[in-house]
Amino acid sequence: MPPTNYRRRDTGLMSQPTSSRQDEFAKQFIANQGRLYGFIATMLPHRDDAEEVLQRTSLVLWQKWDSYESTRPFLPWARGIAHHEIRNLLRRSERRNVHLSEPIVEMLAAEFDDEGAAERTEALSACLEQLKPKQRHLLEQCYLGPHGINAVAEAMNSTAAAVYMRLHRMRKILVECINRRMAQGLAQ
Repeated sequence: MPPTNYRRRDTGLMSQPTSSRQDEFAKQFIANQGRLYGFIATMLPHRDDAEEVLQRTSLVLWQKWDSYESTRPFLPWARGIAHHEIRNLLRRSERRNVHLSEPIVEMLAAEFDDEGAAERTEALSACLEQLKPKQRHLLEQCYLGPHGINAVAEAMNSTAAAVYMRLHRMRKILVECINRRMAQGLAQ
């Protein structure tokens, strides 16, 4: 059972009743839950995994609530914890090959600071999920791999022009999918 009083480490305020502490946490969490879930769902294509990570993240947020500095925005702090929970899931997941690779997760997380991009990023995640595994693998090789297009083409017994054309087609498919989802409001 939580203590009836506590002291915020970052403010040095007098002890506050637990209900006030719980109220402030609930207020912050509820206000940011949708955006936090959107961030998590962007990284994990399976809804069950995203919901599991949201649950784990909410537990950790509550456990670390005393160390939260109220002068900082809540959402970036929560995203940092969620990012850690996503990496933990990827490490322990038996289905890892169906998730985005950790480098892609890292890249997406780094670029997620633009709050206006949340819906586009959710749509991108859903659209990436619709790609065939072979297509996702090609995207990872070309954009995250250590070798250039020529090396990727050679490994595929193809030409660089053919790889560029495949990438162009995939980008076009992704853009159309994202635009369609954004127009329909289905970027989930």
